[in-house]
Amino acid sequence: MYETNDPPAPATERPEPAPLPFQPNGVVFTPLPRAALRLWRATAVGLAIPVCTVGTATALIVPQVWSHGPSWLVWPVWLGWAVAALGAVRCAVRWWRLRARWEFAGYALTEDRLWVRGGLWHRGLYELAYGRIQTIEVESGPLQRRFGLASVRVTTGAYHQLSVHDVQADDAERIREVLSVVAREHQVAL
Repeated sequence: MYETNDPPAPATERPEPAPLPFQPNGVVFTPLPRAALRLWRATAVGLAIPVCTVGTATALIVPQVWSHGPSWLVWPVWLGWAVAALGAVRCAVRWWRLRARWEFAGYALTEDRLWVRGGLWHRGLYELAYGRIQTIEVESGPLQRRFGLASVRVTTGAYHQLSVHDVQADDAERIREVLSVVAREHQVAL
């Protein structure tokens, strides 16, 4: 278009980006182990199998049973296939969503607080001062044990709970030990 002999405008420095809402300054989160993702996905598939089985069975069995019946009985066949397809699609979408949830989830132990973050659509960042800790529980259900995982639940005096779900079992025990020592130190300081 038009050419000018003006010197180019000096490059301005980009301002520092604002801290992310779920990444407090100086806090480094420990990600959940890959076994947690495998557990979540196994649960998703386990829940989808009965839905797909019932839908497929309905679609295959109804025509055999009602082969000489009225023509209006065709709808259970389509309904069965639709249920099976929706179950498979829901499982596939959940498979992808669980990966995104796993990538965001984590926990951090700082000098004075326990931090936990998680969620996918409704993300959450939770912090708990060590001085408020009343009880610390480590629990592991049958599926968690199968994948070598455990959960740590911390309860405060006001019966608020904060949980670190699906960490390696040995890490859960280490977290419990660290929290026990640090909570005692912070409670004595009060």
